[in-house]
Amino acid sequence: MPSEVVGQSDIGIMLYAKKSGDSGFTELVEIKDVPESANDPEQIEVTTLKRTRKVYVAGREDSPTQTFTYNYTEANYFTKVLPYADGTSVNQFLVKFQDGTGTLIEGSAVTRKNAVSLDSAVEASLVITPTSIVDKTSAEVTALLA
Repeated sequence: MPSEVVGQSDIGIMLYAKKSGDSGFTELVEIKDVPESANDPEQIEVTTLKRTRKVYVAGREDSPTQTFTYNYTEANYFTKVLPYADGTSVNQFLVKFQDGTGTLIEGSAVTRKNAVSLDSAVEASLVITPTSIVDKTSAEVTALLA
């Protein structure tokens, strides 16, 4: 019996996009991975001479670049992704997870074709430089997609 391949749509993780001024989100492309939505905060050393161990407090948290991999096709690249990825326009992107929760990313994006090697799929990346990354409850995601 052949094994089945589980795709993104089978487990329910979807990527949506919305241009500034548009009324609603549209499904963008099927994605192959989801990046981390945050980094560890910087550490600020506050050790005094009285202490025998270094002491730290949390500093600012970085908003990491959000890179999504998708299968390259002419339609995916030129028709679906490129209109949202001009490098200057700030758009909204929504990752919806299988439990209905999501991550809303606002920022400018670019897309690129990835390197190709023997016996590999041709892939492309959507790279978002975020101005904000906010986790959303399932109710909030439902409202955004309504």
